Amino acid sequence: MLKVGLLFISSLFCTSVIAQEWQDLQALLPKGTQVSYLVIDAKTKIKVASFQEESLRTPASVQKLLTATTAKLYLGEKYRYQTVIKGNKKAIKKGQYQGDISLYFSGDPTLTRKNIRQLLRNLKAQGINRIKGDFLLNNSQFNGYQWSDGQAWNDLGVCYTAPANAIIVNRNCVLGNLSLASEDATKATLYIPSYEPVDISSDVSVVSKAQRAEQFCALEVTRNSNNNYHLWGCMVPRERAFPLAFAVTDPNTYAQRIIASELQQVGIAVSGTVKIDSQPITPALKQDPASTLAVYQSPLLDVLLQQMMKESDNLIADSLFKTIGAQYFQQPGNFRNGSQAMKAILKEHGIDLENAYIADGSGLSRHNLMSAELFMSVMKFVYTQDKQLGLISSFAIAGIDGTLKYHRGVNTAALKGKVIAKTGSLKGVANLVGLVKGKTGDKLFVLMLNGYNPENSAVDANIPRHPKASVYLFEKAFFERIFH
Repeated sequence: MLKVGLLFISSLFCTSVIAQEWQDLQALLPKGTQVSYLVIDAKTKIKVASFQEESLRTPASVQKLLTATTAKLYLGEKYRYQTVIKGNKKAIKKGQYQGDISLYFSGDPTLTRKNIRQLLRNLKAQGINRIKGDFLLNNSQFNGYQWSDGQAWNDLGVCYTAPANAIIVNRNCVLGNLSLASEDATKATLYIPSYEPVDISSDVSVVSKAQRAEQFCALEVTRNSNNNYHLWGCMVPRERAFPLAFAVTDPNTYAQRIIASELQQVGIAVSGTVKIDSQPITPALKQDPASTLAVYQSPLLDVLLQQMMKESDNLIADSLFKTIGAQYFQQPGNFRNGSQAMKAILKEHGIDLENAYIADGSGLSRHNLMSAELFMSVMKFVYTQDKQLGLISSFAIAGIDGTLKYHRGVNTAALKGKVIAKTGSLKGVANLVGLVKGKTGDKLFVLMLNGYNPENSAVDANIPRHPKASVYLFEKAFFERIFH
């Protein structure tokens, strides 16, 4: 009994020493920053450093590591999204199609207007010049909210939060710009391509930097129904046009207008209308190859995961999240069943997310909660199963590609190519999960920084801070310590 007690005390002492050896780095962080980290030797599985690894934090985009792992395990590397036009080939007579034709969307984040045009051209090539019925756009693959619970409302108008609807065309994103007609212009000029079926108005004043500060003004957007937007507020003069990226609020209406236009362009008349259909496809129709009139397939899952992980693509992540829910439960996918499916699938492979809260696949929701300890359980699995999963190659590489190509926290010559990780950033959140190729072998790490204020680096009497304390200064020191 005494021996067991001494071993327990010794273990606590060693853990305390490990933590204390690294806590000196926290003086490099802005005052008030919440920090958790866990570093493990990949070969020996020995803990190198840890601090508050059980604390639940906001994960931001490192959540995509969970999505990528689950997708690879359950959907498989050969998975592709399929967008299919269904009908009855026997209904084609003398250039006319008798009845309705359905276009089944699958939540494919790669589907473009150009792809739809090709689908319709394939339809026309089968001798269809007129549809004596409706052209139905089926959105039954997903249901529920387009955005996850806990997303910031004022982010929803920009393209990195484009809605994960079953209907996705051109990433549900509209591009444009603001420019100045002349040097003395007092109002900015808005440009949106004429082919975009949206209504965007603008009343943006051009002011000096001092006036902007005095008036507390910024560039604002109001989102209304039917993809109607109003841009207002102010901007300062600039030589180049200011790029804009509007997230489509109503993907159904957006797709209806695009497809009505494309039908006309390819020369297919519709006696009825282009309208939304939410009736689930029947198993018999789904499995009947003779009913398929045209099909578009997305790139393979591995290609999607490369984009999702290296560039932190939110739309791909949330679409995959809902797709996992749909496939696992054999019902329309949504954020609720996506969460349950993810936990169940990972648990089947020995990864128990315990008290984690999973709201989405992208990490955009502020409701998500994960700990460094839980992320490490996923990271160890991904690392040891890399021959099967092949996910490490999708991580960004410091100074080379993805979100780490220019990341200030790893942009030293010593760390270039040595830190391989998934990043996660939101306001006040800076997380990294991955591995460091150190001098003594690979080290797996999870670093979670929450609640930091970059403008607050004041000295705390209890913790003397570096005069230029910042998240990036801390990251550099943290990774250099792991590397050496």
